[in-house]
Amino acid sequence: MPGATRKTNEVYKELSKAIQSPFNLLLEGESGVGKMYFAELIHQERNWGGEFVVFDFERTVQEQTRMVEQLISRVFFGEHRPSGNRDTYFMRRVDLLEERLLARFCDFLEELGNGGKFPRVKLLSFGLIGSLETNSGKKAPNNIQLNKFLDSLFCMRIRILPLRERREEISELVETFVSYFNREHKRKVSGVAEQALGLLLQYDWPNNVCELRMEMERAATLTGDHEAIEPAALSEHLSKSEHKTHLV
Repeated sequence: MPGATRKTNEVYKELSKAIQSPFNLLLEGESGVGKMYFAELIHQERNWGGEFVVFDFERTVQEQTRMVEQLISRVFFGEHRPSGNRDTYFMRRVDLLEERLLARFCDFLEELGNGGKFPRVKLLSFGLIGSLETNSGKKAPNNIQLNKFLDSLFCMRIRILPLRERREEISELVETFVSYFNREHKRKVSGVAEQALGLLLQYDWPNNVCELRMEMERAATLTGDHEAIEPAALSEHLSKSEHKTHLV
């Protein structure tokens, strides 16, 4: 990736390996770093032709239970399309799965392995992509049952860097979001003024790409057609962040 740091390039190399591999993959990272975006990208680039099916575990225990049973049925009992296209099953926020359901899943996987019908190599290549939200981008939740489940089902793990560790991508993301906003809302915002871009580049973005996207949509809404986004259109805390940086 042009202009990227060594750490960012390493992440993209790992993602490239995941695209070339059929193995189950776990994406780790802070909230808002774009784990679902990268999961969809991997599905598209694999050219499997099937659907991108999301199981979002940020739900009630009752809904989690229903999703676990559906996931087991769809994946491990061979609900595949007649055309042979492969679906990708995205398990969002695996770290939120209730202990009882993690145990249920682990027992099921053990039974499959013991029966000889699904050897480990097959269990690890069902087209599953999981997402795990980490604390400050450094440590996964310390949960024995969760770790047992992850070790049983995922052999590839990639940490998606927070935006503050890949600032070289901010300018490109800003341009992408402005273009998207113009297209979706039939607007003609011309871009971002140099001073405003400077504020965007030095801010730490605690909520990562999701926060940047919301900020750009807000700023573009406050900017007229054929005009560039100025600092006045940005949230007040961005200017305060710059002031703190100068004091340090």
